[in-house]
Amino acid sequence: MWFYVTWIWNANQSPQFSDLYAPWWATHELLLHGRNPYTPAVAHEIQTVIYGAPISGSYSGDPSAMGGGFAYPLHVMFLMAPTVWVPFPIVREISTWLCPAIIFLSLKLWLYAMDWEVRRFKLLIISLFVLGSYPSLQGMKLQNLSVLAACLIAGGIACVVTSRLVIAGILLSAATFKPQFVVLLIVWLALWTSGDWRTRRSLAWSFLASSAVLLSGTELLLRGWTRDFLRVAAAYRKYTYGHSLLDIWFTQRGGSFVAMMVMLIAITLCWKYRLGPANQTSFFLVCSLTLATTLLVIPSIEPHAQLVLLPSALVFVRYFKSIFGSGRWQRLSFVMALSLLAWEWIAACGLTMASLWLPRMTLLHWWMLPLYTSPLLPLGMLLPLGNLLITKQLKASPAPQNQTR
Repeated sequence: MWFYVTWIWNANQSPQFSDLYAPWWATHELLLHGRNPYTPAVAHEIQTVIYGAPISGSYSGDPSAMGGGFAYPLHVMFLMAPTVWVPFPIVREISTWLCPAIIFLSLKLWLYAMDWEVRRFKLLIISLFVLGSYPSLQGMKLQNLSVLAACLIAGGIACVVTSRLVIAGILLSAATFKPQFVVLLIVWLALWTSGDWRTRRSLAWSFLASSAVLLSGTELLLRGWTRDFLRVAAAYRKYTYGHSLLDIWFTQRGGSFVAMMVMLIAITLCWKYRLGPANQTSFFLVCSLTLATTLLVIPSIEPHAQLVLLPSALVFVRYFKSIFGSGRWQRLSFVMALSLLAWEWIAACGLTMASLWLPRMTLLHWWMLPLYTSPLLPLGMLLPLGNLLITKQLKASPAPQNQTR
């Protein structure tokens, strides 16, 4: 997979390209020079560094003219602020080492949240597959902040499971700099909190207070920034082919309707489990289902976003025997999910072996091969997870260790 990402997928990529540069330069310009990071001028400066020249639209107001510019909520600057006094090449070098460490930390947090004590050798194998997956390597290569958002989500859920609700609210609020990742998860956690308000209300107050602090701070930095952000976000969806898998299958109008139905079904399942404690298997399953549903319905099919599917994959690994020994439809959906997961490595191995006798330029014609199943992966994860929750084949028993720590 490393060979594929480095020598084939990344072959025609500009050596200066980094998804980290846009938020870094935007933070640099706002904090040090007071400039609005959502303006075309700042976007053109970012484009000049990343692409070698600014992008000019074919007509006035062409969304493509903002391509590669700053398209995050403004509170991402609180995360980027410590780096603005450091030259970007150094920031990029630090990020090169931090990204795999953050992904490994996400893995450890998800294992902690599901109360799975893994022996060192097994942890090594799982870590190699996680760090050697295409979403991880793409996130590391692009230095995309999806890596950090996925880790914050993992930390938030781990804190919920261990009753550290105040810290959980802070971490989940910080993760909203990627709002598309957490919107359904927040709905589920709101339902779960309402199931036992007296005990769980600190999660809600912590999240709301943290979000209020972030919004107040950003308003002090740049008044009325939300209007500019919504305008840039609308342009971002157009110049990045912002469509979900459902849009591709059912057209944009039909895809929106199907997405609403999928979310309604997911929320119905969430409602059934809102009363259960967080240290039950069902809570982790619902969190995994919510994140898989999110990737299915949001208008993006970027593979690095699939880092939030890690808890779903861990469920499949841990309960492999139980799932595979269940009913026919559960077994069929599980085999489909495993096949979708395995394809990227099978195709990457094939391209690596083919490189022994085929020239590199020939391999470049097949650069999409490992990515053919990538858009289907959220759906492949969603079906067996939903079936598990409906049939209740995995017993939702409290994890004894979580009760003590």
